[in-house]
Amino acid sequence: MQILIGILTSERIDKLERCIKSVLMQADPAHVVIVINSLDEQYQTLAASLSDKYGLKSVVTESNGKPGKGKNSLISYFLQTEYTHFIPVDGDDILLPNAVEKLTAIATNRNPDLLGLIDGLVLLNNETMPVTEWQDHPVLLKRSIDNTDPKNLKRLNIHVVKLKRVSSEQGNALNRFVLMNRKAASLLCYDENVSSGEDVKQGMLLKLIQREGKLDYVLLSSQHIYLYDVTDPGACFAACKVDPHEEAKMFWDGITNEQINILRSFQLECLYD
Repeated sequence: MQILIGILTSERIDKLERCIKSVLMQADPAHVVIVINSLDEQYQTLAASLSDKYGLKSVVTESNGKPGKGKNSLISYFLQTEYTHFIPVDGDDILLPNAVEKLTAIATNRNPDLLGLIDGLVLLNNETMPVTEWQDHPVLLKRSIDNTDPKNLKRLNIHVVKLKRVSSEQGNALNRFVLMNRKAASLLCYDENVSSGEDVKQGMLLKLIQREGKLDYVLLSSQHIYLYDVTDPGACFAACKVDPHEEAKMFWDGITNEQINILRSFQLECLYD
């Protein structure tokens, strides 16, 4: 088993350096790559220089300014290598100490094709809290309202409620794959048109594939793997600034009512650390 760690970055050089440090505390630089997916040419140069500083390989990929494009580039890079497994990390987040060791143990003992994290942690300014607490945090609600045209609030709320109803796993809005093998990666194809929620949509589609017996997709409940930095509004609020009706139409394209009923009919297997 050989594991590649891929860091995806588009902005915030200070957070990228913090992320790199969290990864290099537990991984050999030879098995880490930085994928730079940004429309900002100056940032591309800064991120490449930072990668060189830490002895890491970096690649610049074509960006359309939306997160799905970058994530597809990250997966594509992994599939072009000889590695058997892959750990994706967003460049503004933190891989917690011993995360690689824990994920390696799960890959060895349970051997899932795809591992999705629930019950993770988020960082808001200097405060750490569980993801489930953040989902109901007043700051999250305020950001949604502040970034949304008042005439679009009702439509946005309807879309979000539907997302939670369909994609929630054990009270969590599942939105991060923390480990995958080549089989799972070959099935991944993020929607490059939506402004946010591309990971939630992809999780639902892969859950349907798992239901068909074509994928071993399981969950990991842990607060020791990953720390999301939500201090800045980030890409998840991009959908608030567009027409939520059009965004929702793009998001649900390809997902039928029958598939929605299937998604709601079962839960994925969950491992606990």
